[in-house]
Amino acid sequence: MSKKLYKRTTINKLNTLLFGKDLRITEGDRYTDEREFDYTSYYPVEDYISPQKLPSDKVYYITDFGAIANDDSIDNAPCVNKCICECAKNGGGYVVVSGGDFTAKTVELKSGVTLFIESKSSLVAEKSGEGFSNKAFIYAENCHDICITGGGVINGNGHIFGRKPLLDKNITEADEVIDVIKMRRDYRAQLRFAHPSKYGRLVHFCDCRNISVHNIIFYDSAYWTFRMTRCNDIEIKNFVINDNRHVCNTDGIDLMQCSNVEINHCFISCADDGIVLKNAIWEGCNGEMSDIHISDCEIISCTNAFKIGTETTYPIKNIVVENCRFLMTDLYPGSVSGISIESADGSTVENVTVKNIEMKRCTCPVFIRLCNRNRAALVNEQSATAVEYGVKPKGKGVDKNTFDMKGEINNIIIENIKADDIELPVIIAGFRQKGVTKKVSNITLSTFRLKYRDAVEVYDKRLFIPEYSKEYPECWRFRNLPAYAIWARHAENICIEDFECIPAKNTWREKYTFIDVENIRR
Repeated sequence: MSKKLYKRTTINKLNTLLFGKDLRITEGDRYTDEREFDYTSYYPVEDYISPQKLPSDKVYYITDFGAIANDDSIDNAPCVNKCICECAKNGGGYVVVSGGDFTAKTVELKSGVTLFIESKSSLVAEKSGEGFSNKAFIYAENCHDICITGGGVINGNGHIFGRKPLLDKNITEADEVIDVIKMRRDYRAQLRFAHPSKYGRLVHFCDCRNISVHNIIFYDSAYWTFRMTRCNDIEIKNFVINDNRHVCNTDGIDLMQCSNVEINHCFISCADDGIVLKNAIWEGCNGEMSDIHISDCEIISCTNAFKIGTETTYPIKNIVVENCRFLMTDLYPGSVSGISIESADGSTVENVTVKNIEMKRCTCPVFIRLCNRNRAALVNEQSATAVEYGVKPKGKGVDKNTFDMKGEINNIIIENIKADDIELPVIIAGFRQKGVTKKVSNITLSTFRLKYRDAVEVYDKRLFIPEYSKEYPECWRFRNLPAYAIWARHAENICIEDFECIPAKNTWREKYTFIDVENIRR
């Protein structure tokens, strides 16, 4: 195809009416096959995980408590948990997993315990999905001074808890046309949506403090890989997540109302958001989160590499992300976005700095979105996640006025961004709802070098672009926008400095589109 604009046929136009419809496989048995490129082909594990000596003091081996390796018919959880309890009772120490692969159901950590999984050994989630507690494989609650390390693996067997995707194989070649509508469909057609047997998250810490996770591999989660809820004083470094990139809702690291967090030198490859900050009442949150520093990470995500949102009712502030690389290597579509900063349900998101970021094949480099789903009025802790476990949602949330129209996004600095093979502009969007306009404010974009993928653009000029103020916030929602560098609506105090963007050939779009934007400095 020559590098000319692509215009849809009448049939193509009719097909666009399906845009926004939720493609979700809800019937069928568990699908257990591993497909080519389910897991990333770029996997520099040696750069993050190193050999680690076995501890010599206060050591408790799970094999001394009856655990048996390399037999997936055995549930070793009682033996592992007995070992952990004995360690904690004696003042803490090391619980050692050594000598092979140990199948288990839920393992519960205790205060003062370091779970040490030796290199070439692993804890492996039992395959039935039955009998897991707290919807997690590894769980800790109301604990302090806990650690996971050793150079080994926690394996969630996540790929076996979904249904067969719509497509028969993964897409590895980029389409010759840049078309957001097709991107979204192609992405969802490759997903393994939840089978009711799905047991839950790989690792979940709740109401814990003084957490250290380093030199360890989290592998093949069935749902959110590493969730921390209402935890403080967290250090994660020299850490790897390697998930099946088509298991639905496998985020990498989820921080829920967590503060004083340091995440450094991590490699994350997952199907959903790479590192994501959330703070919602239906997720058990009840106050603000702040002081989070993320640096020197490589993230491969099929959705958003770094994200604030979507679950956002309480404040999120004082966040720094720097010196990271966001990329997609061998699948199509690429990452939905590199940087996504959202307030959708009433949260104030402020004082966020993202700098020195390199991106490759992130469809939208930056997505800043203030909207008003007000989801807290629609769901509670049980109904919010029901569909993700393949069951029918039941239960509503708080009074509809509790968080309605309360959201804000302000004081955002994003600088020194290099992004190749993009397919959408930077998007900054507030909203208008119920006759009221709420604007994103005080945004600085400085030193950007953006370059589009070498492809044909679809001609998708529209008379108007809906507000989508109550919809799930996602850059793909806005389709193929009429600007290639920046598209902004309902914003104020926007500073644009040293901003370069090389568009696709023969683009039909303007460089900038500003709608209801006050005080632009460039």
